[in-house]
Amino acid sequence: SSRLSRNLGFFLFTPLVFMSLISLIFIVIITNYQNQHRGRIYTGITVWGVDLSQMDLAEAEASLSGALPYIQNQAITLTDPATGKQWQMTPADLGLSFDIDRTVSAAYNTGRKGKLSTVLDEMFTSWYYGRPLAPITVLDEGKLDAALSAVAEEIDQPATSAAVDFVGDTITYTPSQTGRVLDLAYSRDRAVTTLVNFRAAEIELLVNETRPVIYDDGANSNRIEQIINGNPISFYIEHPLDEFDLESIILPQEEQSRWVRIEAVGQADGTFTHKVFLEESAARQWLVQFANQIYREPVNARYYFDDDTRELVLVSPHINGRELNVDATLAQLMEQIETSNRSVPFIVNEIVPTVSANSTAEELGIIELISERTTYFYGSSDARKSSISRSAANFFGIVIAPGEEFSFNKYLGSISEDDGYEEGLIIIGDQTIKGIGGGVCQVSTTVFQTVFWAGFPITERWQHGYLLAYYYDGEGPGMDATVYSPIVDFKFVNNTPYHLLIENYYNASGESLTFKFYSTSMGRTVEKEGPVFEDIVPAPPQEDDVWTLDPDLESGTVRQIDWATEGAKVTVGRTVYNADGEIMIHEDFVSNYVPWANGFMYGPEVHTPDYSLVPSD
Repeated sequence: SSRLSRNLGFFLFTPLVFMSLISLIFIVIITNYQNQHRGRIYTGITVWGVDLSQMDLAEAEASLSGALPYIQNQAITLTDPATGKQWQMTPADLGLSFDIDRTVSAAYNTGRKGKLSTVLDEMFTSWYYGRPLAPITVLDEGKLDAALSAVAEEIDQPATSAAVDFVGDTITYTPSQTGRVLDLAYSRDRAVTTLVNFRAAEIELLVNETRPVIYDDGANSNRIEQIINGNPISFYIEHPLDEFDLESIILPQEEQSRWVRIEAVGQADGTFTHKVFLEESAARQWLVQFANQIYREPVNARYYFDDDTRELVLVSPHINGRELNVDATLAQLMEQIETSNRSVPFIVNEIVPTVSANSTAEELGIIELISERTTYFYGSSDARKSSISRSAANFFGIVIAPGEEFSFNKYLGSISEDDGYEEGLIIIGDQTIKGIGGGVCQVSTTVFQTVFWAGFPITERWQHGYLLAYYYDGEGPGMDATVYSPIVDFKFVNNTPYHLLIENYYNASGESLTFKFYSTSMGRTVEKEGPVFEDIVPAPPQEDDVWTLDPDLESGTVRQIDWATEGAKVTVGRTVYNADGEIMIHEDFVSNYVPWANGFMYGPEVHTPDYSLVPSD
């Protein structure tokens, strides 16, 4: 064993010596390499492309001071997808910074820290292959959050419920507004991912919408605004009948405001929306006030009865009437109130008269003459005759329907010079004065007498103030009827199942006026009693004569306009029998006439009373 030990020692000596020598050389080289890099970064180490080989700490820091331009570049763009607004920011603005000290320290410690094998490996690979090191950056989360919060302040807006405020007659509508909230967590994650990878990027922000409690979409908001604050609404007649027809009517804004009603209506998603509408009853009441102005009574066709053919001959065609259709107009208003069309037509219904241009005598029951009377106006002035003729023309050819009440004033119309009347003498109160329309009562009196003998019920009749000689011929006293529109009228009712046609004829040469009634005879007979005079009062004496200055008369002339007459209570009785001889009507027409003095009109330079100037008959 001793020999074996000697032989092994001989053979191992050389390798051991070689290995020891190699190790010694390696240690010398490593020690020398380390000595060369004492206080310096090992060869082959780079950061972000900057070679830090053999640099001391100060030199490395200087070299790396501009090595990471990404941080200061405007490389990050934040975009609001709804509005398109953008915010340009650098990574530094978002809190990213380059820690040069730590980066240089990491570079310097490469090959110096850790196990021997790690140290030797790092030294060798750095020298032989090169070793790139990542720069060390620091993300200031507080700065990142602050930057994103600043963006959120511009984006975020609270949800605002739609609101309607009433201040007196003024209504203010505030539309709803959808809220917007920036999703900070999502935006932060996107930003961090971009920053840590040192990338330029456009980050689309996530903005969440929040709906208000009371939400009105755009269409509803526009509708509400149109109802509340739209242009004024005007109502008009689509087809005016004449230049005097109802003109455009503007609905006052304050009136419309009083009609507005608002309700909050729940939706399926738990929110509410406004329902704005007009109170129909108030709108209807406002519309009704124009019904009378719009109403036009239909006008029957006018005829005369041809005694030979026993047919009706058309004098003037019928005219349709109209009336306001409140419901339809209201519906049209409700339909247009939400639109920009602020002109609403008054909807009218056409009224067709019962007596049209196509009516026949048989259809209307106008087949024979049932009553005819004539009055006389001997000695009347030309002005009075003209008024009689003019006013009588208003009644020619009119047709009174079964059950209809005839009104003299309705057909008489207005009395003025523009209507073709001349100035004459009229009785007003207890005096005779110059005026328009003297002689109209001749027409009403003739109508009264014709109605009297036709047996129709008379619903209104007034006598004159005093006995007029004009009516002494014919039926005599107590058979006159005066009118004075609109207070004093003459009325009767057609109480038959047939229409009544009224004709009249003015006879200038005979100074008479005749009225004829055509219908179907009901077999009625009429008896007249009287006239009976009572309470007679003598005519006023001459000293009570009335003298009135008329500056239009010729100088030095006198004209007698009234003749003294006694006063009296005059009663005329009427009994109407039907076809069976039964009494239908029994009545007395009582006329209380006052005594009337002579009346004279005189011109300038007349010293009254001067009877010598009164013309003799």
